[in-house]
Amino acid sequence: MRNKEEVRLQRVVATVCATIFACFSFFFVAIYQSPLIELVYDKYATGKLDYNNYVVGGTFSILLTLLALWLNKFTKFQREWTATAYLPSALLLAFFTDIDNSLYTKEYDFSSWIIVATIVIVVYLFLAFVLKRVLFEKIKNPAFTTSRMIWRNLVLLVLIFCLTGTLSNGEENFKREALISSLYKKGDIEGAVNVGKLSLHASKDLTTYRAYILAKENMLGEKLFEYPQLYGSSALIPQKEQTSPLVPDSVFTLLATDVVEGESAYDYIKRAFDLDTANIHARDYYLSALLLDKRLPEFAIALKDFYPNFEKLPKHYCEALLLYAHIEMDNNILKQLDAYQEFVERYSDFVVTESKYDDEYIRGNYIRKKFSDTYWWYYLYSY
Repeated sequence: MRNKEEVRLQRVVATVCATIFACFSFFFVAIYQSPLIELVYDKYATGKLDYNNYVVGGTFSILLTLLALWLNKFTKFQREWTATAYLPSALLLAFFTDIDNSLYTKEYDFSSWIIVATIVIVVYLFLAFVLKRVLFEKIKNPAFTTSRMIWRNLVLLVLIFCLTGTLSNGEENFKREALISSLYKKGDIEGAVNVGKLSLHASKDLTTYRAYILAKENMLGEKLFEYPQLYGSSALIPQKEQTSPLVPDSVFTLLATDVVEGESAYDYIKRAFDLDTANIHARDYYLSALLLDKRLPEFAIALKDFYPNFEKLPKHYCEALLLYAHIEMDNNILKQLDAYQEFVERYSDFVVTESKYDDEYIRGNYIRKKFSDTYWWYYLYSY
């Protein structure tokens, strides 16, 4: 029988491991992967209760910690191997947070999870047998201090946590789409549209969701080109079948008509605008589509119908018109834009900055640093 000192030491180690795992589980669910779990909740919950990430995180933390402690009654991991008891709980934690767009496409594939689960379970049972039957039975009084035993278990926990993070969903764009959905639902418009603001690899679905929010808030003309635009007008319209948190009908309802099979994004937006020219959302989508596809002459013609004498132009509309006037050397438009002195001066700065650098690559970098939030950058330097 183990002496009292060894029993006390094991209790300390077990308590430290349980506390650390519980804290990690709570953070992982309530903070790190919360938007993903919220998507599942929104899809399958009855809607009677609002999603509370702290309640969900606390529930996961308690249940998974208790599961590990219960299993350890049979496997009896102890001493420097105590943390191994949390391997099955970590596997479940990773499984429940491995959420991707198959949530909407229903193209589930659990084959990789079956393989991983089989390997982890075999390793877990093998270690339990070997440690219990060989090491723990033969070594009655290990010469380990409390600090040394805790540090060894901490290393094991770190490895287990890394495994959890690796197996759960780490696809950055889908996580951003989930975060946009969460923030927008809570009314944080600025936070939602700024998700992935600096990313040069933003997904098409992410770009579509951001454009939808900007359109709903009547900010397409003011802010669209403050964010990377990599897909032209096609990013304004979602696919017919849902592949992200954005419900396609949300956009189609905004434009008051459905998309026709095989219709391009630009053709659909143009048709939606033609059907109801008084729809301000269809108007902004149409003007934005023209800008995204770099159809400046068509944009300049269309703009006259909506902004007589070019009064109260949104930021990007003014930038685009100013660029068009300089390209076409249209002095009439330039005179009408004299009232927008701030944009005129900034465009002059844009031209001066361009003239300073002969090397195309260096020039592009400097322009991007100063003017990446303008339509000028998009039209002249984006690909």
